[in-house]
Parts: sequence; C-alpha cells; structure tokens
Amino acid sequence: MRLTIRGEARIPSKKNTMRTTRSGGMYKDKSVKRFESWLGLTAQRAMRIQGQRITSQPVRLTLDVTFGDRRRRDLQNCFGAVCDALEGIVYSDDSQIVQLAGSKRYEKGVWRFEVGIHSPGE
Repeated sequence: MRLTIRGEARIPSKKNTMRTTRSGGMYKDKSVKRFESWLGLTAQRAMRIQGQRITSQPVRLTLDVTFGDRRRRDLQNCFGAVCDALEGIVYSDDSQIVQLAGSKRYEKGVWRFEVGIHSPGE
C-alpha cells in the first residue's frame, strides 16, 4: 500500500482538547471531531483517486507538519487525531501501525500537513 494525503489545516492536539464529563468519562472537543471527520472524507477521496482499498495489513505512517506560527508545539500530539481519523477508512484498526515517523517545520501563516501510509517494506 502507498497512500499520500495532503491538507491545509491545523491539526488539533488531542492531548489538549480531550474533556472530562462530570462522571469522569472523557470526550473529544468539537475541533477534534470536526478535524477527524474532515480528514476521514479527505482520505476516502485520496484512496479513491489513488486506487487504494482499506487494508488489514501492518502499515507505516509518516506525518510532516508545517506550523504557521512559532508557538511551542509537540509533534507527537498531532498523531492522535490523524491516526483515529484514518481508522476504518485506510486501515481497519490503528493497532496495525507498526512504525510512526514525523517531522515539523515552521512557515509564518502556513498550516499544512502530509500523511503517508506505506507497507512496512516500502
């Protein structure tokens, strides 16, 4: 499998946007839900265009993020929303991810990302 998904959006940090209910449960903030829904639709379109189908095989995921400001940001916090959004669309379960790699850069006013999903041997 080889799939590339590009987007021009901010990736919300799941770590900083999970909320607690009065009973002690957790739920996702609206910004995370919106992003995951949008990325899921974008992934479906990319899969159709690139002729891919959902896989049940192990995958390697890369994430390259461009942040539009110089605020201190943790790259690993971006992976949660991306991995969850692609579950059930690109791969059956995010436990199939056997390797993660990421990079970040800064470019004033530019917010974008590129996700790559590959078979482990590629």
